[in-house]
Amino acid sequence: MATLSIAARRVGLIGALAVLFALLFASPAAAHADLRNITPANGAQLDRPPTAVQLTFTESVNLVDGGIRLVDGVGATVPTSDPTVDGHTVNWPMPADLPEGAYVVTWRVVSSDGHPISGASSFGVGTAAATVPGSGTGTGAADTTGSTVANGLTAPWPVVVMRLAGYIAFALFAGVAAFVLFCAPDTNKNPALQALARAGLLGGALATVAAILVQGPYTAGVPMSRVFDTRLLQQTLTTPFGAAMMWRLALYGVLGVLAWRLPRILTQLGSWLLPAAMAGTAVTIAAAGHAAASGLIDLTIDALHALTAGLWVGGLAALVVLGRSVEPRALHRFSTLAMASVITLIVTGILNSLRQLNAVEELWLTSYGLTLAAKLVLVACTIAAASVSRRRLRQKQVPRRSVRFEAGLTVAVLAVTALLSMTAPPPPPQAAEPTSHTGHDVGPEAANEAVQMSLGDHGKAALAVLPATTTGSQLQLLLTDANGEPLPATRVTLKVANPARDIAPIPVPMSMRDGVWVASYRFPFAGTWKAIFTVDGIGTSTVVTGADVTIRD
Repeated sequence: MATLSIAARRVGLIGALAVLFALLFASPAAAHADLRNITPANGAQLDRPPTAVQLTFTESVNLVDGGIRLVDGVGATVPTSDPTVDGHTVNWPMPADLPEGAYVVTWRVVSSDGHPISGASSFGVGTAAATVPGSGTGTGAADTTGSTVANGLTAPWPVVVMRLAGYIAFALFAGVAAFVLFCAPDTNKNPALQALARAGLLGGALATVAAILVQGPYTAGVPMSRVFDTRLLQQTLTTPFGAAMMWRLALYGVLGVLAWRLPRILTQLGSWLLPAAMAGTAVTIAAAGHAAASGLIDLTIDALHALTAGLWVGGLAALVVLGRSVEPRALHRFSTLAMASVITLIVTGILNSLRQLNAVEELWLTSYGLTLAAKLVLVACTIAAASVSRRRLRQKQVPRRSVRFEAGLTVAVLAVTALLSMTAPPPPPQAAEPTSHTGHDVGPEAANEAVQMSLGDHGKAALAVLPATTTGSQLQLLLTDANGEPLPATRVTLKVANPARDIAPIPVPMSMRDGVWVASYRFPFAGTWKAIFTVDGIGTSTVVTGADVTIRD
């Protein structure tokens, strides 16, 4: 128990310092960047060309090569100077000889947490602007409805897989090293544990490199075949995400020196440096996610969450590998360490939930909330399995079966955590602004009538909600060109929102069926809902349109 007592003091010291720094340098929580203001304002009609376009976000952003474009009325990209970014603000000089006409600004930037966000805004020079609902209004109030693509899971599968691989590798190493250091020092020469530790070290380093490579195409919105594009790689390394990943790679190098042979961690120097390096690696895991944009208090919470999860999951892996050879004393020590980890996981998980969610209903109304709810269910099941293991230990039994089940559940928790790390939390509620609508409301007397929406020069869209009630609806969207003929599109993205109740845009999957884009959605309550459509593939640029529909009970 002396070893565990020393470990508890070390962990307590690190935790106390982390909390102290968090309290001293705490900042307001943030999930990802939102567009706060754009000049010229969305929909502005100007007498003369603007000298510049300025976009202000709620947090610092990084530019993507070719991510900001000016598109004219016929869909062609207008040559412009390169934009520059200074913290929260992007400044983009405009050509002095910009001719009269309607223009659309399309933008894609990367927020501090590594999520790409995009949107569009319009202005007209000597003529009316094209309608682009939901972009920044230029009034100073945040209104990003429909303008970002960060709500919901937007990352391709290689990005999520690399996150999961990184979590599993860190957990394997951290858990095995902690088990040897704090619970069973006499297992330091066990070949199976040595193999697990090295797998965690090598897997963690390789997953870090792979995550850096896939991040470039992900943020730039280009195919994954460009993972080795040096320009994208350089772009990634200049972001907070890239810096965090390079620090993680360096720390894996330090951990490799310290623990490539497990007996080294039992030396006086190794027993102090190893926990510090593992804690630092946990910080880089937090810094590569949502906490990167939220300040030191969220970074501390996420780092503790990652570290204690690794101790628990990897320790379970060590128990599974050792099997019957684990001594009862080591089991009891690990049980104490696991219980401390579980308590920390619960506390940090609750704090994360309170800081990332704005309302309880977002647990079932947003992608982030649903993914978080799935994780909470899995964690509850894992804790139940852990309680069975502890009860069997008190009964002087070896809980091999429940430990295996517990280990399997923790892998599932890590998988959902990887999804959660790539799913942006819902934005904070904003005051709704009056906006012009391209379609008419669907009232109870005309529930089956289509809502007409403009696609600019490309044609129009007709939306039918059948039925327009809270019992469950099918949304049908028909795209037609100027001649009334079907208009093919490569993708249509739908989001529904209810500003009156501060419900941020909720992604609803759409699919093509018999020439019509369809989706199924059950509106949780009656009222006026905004339907926002992003249409790709009907021109050289993305078209955003939308309308209000009235849902009845």
